[in-house]
Amino acid sequence: MTIKEPSPFKVGDWVVYRPSQQTIGWTVNSPFRLTVGQRYRVAEIQKDSYVLVEGSHDPAGGLYWTEFEAAES
Repeated sequence: MTIKEPSPFKVGDWVVYRPSQQTIGWTVNSPFRLTVGQRYRVAEIQKDSYVLVEGSHDPAGGLYWTEFEAAES
């Protein structure tokens, strides 16, 4: 069993989508495609570790927080 680290982000933070190669493969056919390098506002943190951004409607839910980095102010 893998213990997930809690997200350092909180609701309202701005993040940049920087996915791993594996995540790009999962999300390419998603109904809501995030754009690599695009800034998004965090809408929800699910299970303490998964980031759901504003405008995301993916039924699978959020992506693990390591797929994002903090956006510069």
